Amino acid sequence: MHTFHSFPWIKPREIDVVESDTMNRVARIVFTPALSVLFLFTSLPGATSSAQQPAHPPVKMTLWQARRAVAGELSSVRFTPDGFDYDVVNSKKVKETVTVNMAMAPAVEYKCTYHFLALICTLHMTYDAGSLPKNKMFNFLDNFGHSETFANGFNVLRAFARDPNAPLHTFTARAAAWRALATKPPIPDEVRVQRMMAEDAFKTNKPDEALHYYETGVQLYPTWPEGNFNAALIAGDLSYYDIAIEHMQAYLELVPDATDAQAARDKILIWQTKTKEK
Repeated sequence: MHTFHSFPWIKPREIDVVESDTMNRVARIVFTPALSVLFLFTSLPGATSSAQQPAHPPVKMTLWQARRAVAGELSSVRFTPDGFDYDVVNSKKVKETVTVNMAMAPAVEYKCTYHFLALICTLHMTYDAGSLPKNKMFNFLDNFGHSETFANGFNVLRAFARDPNAPLHTFTARAAAWRALATKPPIPDEVRVQRMMAEDAFKTNKPDEALHYYETGVQLYPTWPEGNFNAALIAGDLSYYDIAIEHMQAYLELVPDATDAQAARDKILIWQTKTKEK
């Protein structure tokens, strides 16, 4: 089991465990706002074609990477079990809160098209039978999404919200069932691979990659205490305090009597304070 040198005083218990739905409260992202097209202009000397430039294939993101992609640098974004809220200033200069319900949201598509000397990249919303009608959507992209990364993250969150069988939707029940087991089962092989990849990335000073692998493992198998714990420490070290708190709370829900439980709770208090200071 890997020990993180950044935090020598707090390390996971020596247990080989299978983890459950770590974030029932974390991200069932849902959506009520709407469309406004964004234009990102990039000069391309000599480009005169009007043919559409295909967008890159979607990046495979974890749930937490998708949340980070959607939130970006906007400190006003607040994720909730059903989606997220963010603040905007309306035409009357009054701040108001927009509530985003991802289960009802249309998908977002990123397209780039050549127009004379410029490449115009826009975000479009695509509607299906399960989406809100256009006249119910708020104008939100001007204030929110500006990139292909945003579009990919948004669609990952939307897919998660629409999947009632996603393990993280039932984390609390899974955690209770896992705690009741007299003998904890080993983590699945696919999760063990994620652990090895995370440890290798951390050893080579690639904390973002390590976090990706730990979070992938946790998403596959939320009742993995070590994965939640280590993801929490790395997320906290990268200043992803809200996500660090969620992972550490999941760890404590799985192993509330761990020998390092008080130290883990102290880390949560530190991250909560740092979140307020941002």
